[in-house]
Amino acid sequence: MRINPKRRLTRRISFNLITAILSLFLVSQAAQANEIAIWNFNDSNLTIDHGTGVLTTDFIVANVLFAAGTTNNARLGDLAGQSLSLQGGSSTANNGRQLTFNVSTLGFSNIVVSFATQGTSTGFNNNQFQYSLDGTTFVDFGPAYAPATAFGTVPLVFTLTSIAGLNDNANAAFRIVFNGASSATGTNRIDNFVVDGSPSGVPEPGTAALLLSGLSGLYGLSKRRSRK
Repeated sequence: MRINPKRRLTRRISFNLITAILSLFLVSQAAQANEIAIWNFNDSNLTIDHGTGVLTTDFIVANVLFAAGTTNNARLGDLAGQSLSLQGGSSTANNGRQLTFNVSTLGFSNIVVSFATQGTSTGFNNNQFQYSLDGTTFVDFGPAYAPATAFGTVPLVFTLTSIAGLNDNANAAFRIVFNGASSATGTNRIDNFVVDGSPSGVPEPGTAALLLSGLSGLYGLSKRRSRK
């Protein structure tokens, strides 16, 4: 059976168009990560700066300060400005205290939390990042970390994509528990705390790649049948 050249060209164009569209989709998905919530602390308070969320702490109020910030992990054109500065407190009373970030992830999946941090030699050097699915019960994620002595250029990143319960969760929350301060004035700074996520309901890049592979197979099968 001889296929009309115009029909063959139409099929080729159609497949190439589908391939191009899916390839563009894969590229856009790989780069697609929306900022759900951002605290840049430039206003010298605990109020969220972009998005929706609530930050609370049980630190002694007198030891919750603000100091020079950084552009490390800054988003949406935010300036260095200020950063949150936490002191050990009298008799290092703030060891074991925490910052809690309540952020609804409704409409988002593949959650990633990142922030810039630094600490002095007598500041908190044994800090634990945690997450919560209900805003009440918190679970350790990864090992405890010790901040560098300067902000540097690379933020701490906690990739929570494996925690399915954080996807589309109105009660999602994240916490840092601070320990290890050895003096009242030892400090840790936190800046540009960001919660990222991908829009829910959109196929993962791997799923789209599988779809593209399937279409390629179907096209090849169709081509072989046409030749017969």
